[in-house]
Amino acid sequence: MSKRNDVSRSPRRRIACASGCLLLLLLSAASSPERRSTPEQTVRPNALSLVEEILTEVSRLRGLPVRHPVKAGLQSRADIERHLLEDMNRKVSPEEFDAAAKALIAFGLAPPGFNYRDLLLRILTEQVAGYYRPRTKTLYLADWLTPEEQRWVMVHELVHALQDQHFDLQRFEDGPKGESDRDLAIHALIEGEAMGVMLTYILKPQGLDLTSIPVPLTAVFEQLQAMDDKRSQVLQSAPAAVRESLLFPYTYGAAFVQYLVRHGSWARVSRAYADPPDSTEQILHPEKFLARDRPVRIRLADIRPLLGPSLRRRLTDRNGEFGYLLILREYLDKSVAERAAQGWDGDQFALYEDARTGHLLLVHLSTWEDTDQAREFAEAYARRIERRYKRARAIPYPSETPWRSWETEAGRVYLEHRGRDVLIVEGAREEWADRWPRLRRALWASRKSSPRRTTAASRARAIP
Repeated sequence: MSKRNDVSRSPRRRIACASGCLLLLLLSAASSPERRSTPEQTVRPNALSLVEEILTEVSRLRGLPVRHPVKAGLQSRADIERHLLEDMNRKVSPEEFDAAAKALIAFGLAPPGFNYRDLLLRILTEQVAGYYRPRTKTLYLADWLTPEEQRWVMVHELVHALQDQHFDLQRFEDGPKGESDRDLAIHALIEGEAMGVMLTYILKPQGLDLTSIPVPLTAVFEQLQAMDDKRSQVLQSAPAAVRESLLFPYTYGAAFVQYLVRHGSWARVSRAYADPPDSTEQILHPEKFLARDRPVRIRLADIRPLLGPSLRRRLTDRNGEFGYLLILREYLDKSVAERAAQGWDGDQFALYEDARTGHLLLVHLSTWEDTDQAREFAEAYARRIERRYKRARAIPYPSETPWRSWETEAGRVYLEHRGRDVLIVEGAREEWADRWPRLRRALWASRKSSPRRTTAASRARAIP
């Protein structure tokens, strides 16, 4: 992964969407105890002889012809761990991991000193069951699973092989920096489709398919995740925002694909690759994807010139509806958080760090579908501020003051609601108080652009 200036892409969602990760959580939850394997138990080497048979069946269920055979191999846990580490080091630098960890800390989603890279590596090695590599066009299977689990993994990963043959998965591997919300939405399409085909394969003996499940698949997966499974202890011990972000492509992605198939067909899923989802909002609300309800693009003003040369901009990114849902849900009731996040229409955040002291400053500007929804979010976030910080003290201002402010143990927090927009600054040092008027003017002058339009011709050109 290349670096551009001092602004890096958050690895939170890039690593979360690695093919094959976390599938074992759902498989093991669905397996009966009698069928579960022990670490010493391995599948027979001839399991690979099933690849061609399963690929043919997956092709039939999905309605995508096989364009060429798929290479496959078995890997031990040590082999998989080595390849995961190589991929992680290639895609995400130590500086990027550090910036992402500090963003989670600044949002109150992880504890101080949080080691993001170490946790992700432990989760991925715990959860991986197999993976498909678009670069080598090869399917790799874990050699310690039961034959039944191995078959399910092959179904899932062979969907990725078919996706690659028809839609070129490599074009999604290295998207623009600072677009994690869009990355997560695209990978929800990719992983959701693989989960949908796998579930159809499992349900086929009962004469059922993906559309036969009467409830959204998110409800099914929530029940599966609640089941006690000793093979998911690291994942379950992770901060909630990290865990939910890792699972999002599989759980919400599967529900998204279920909606597209139910309101069209698998061909509708294929067409989605020509103009993929722009945001997690479109995954959470598939009707907005079909209506092409695109987000507003915000580009925050750079405030370093106003606060001194020691301030470094470590990260800029977008939370999206799902990101704000996690941020609010960490400190508020789930129903309150969902309601407050639902009106999201665009955002950008920036994380700054003082190179001398390590002090973190977080700035985020969001826009909402209407004034009422912006007000609801602002009110919910104000409650979050008061619950998150142990020593939050509201600063009294005259009634006509357009912003609210709190003194906290992490610095001063400002919140201002203006029309459809909400500006929040967290971690402002006390000595910067006299600069707040200029800082505020600069941030409110940040650029906003209308959602782009996609023509039928451009959608057609996007199909490989």
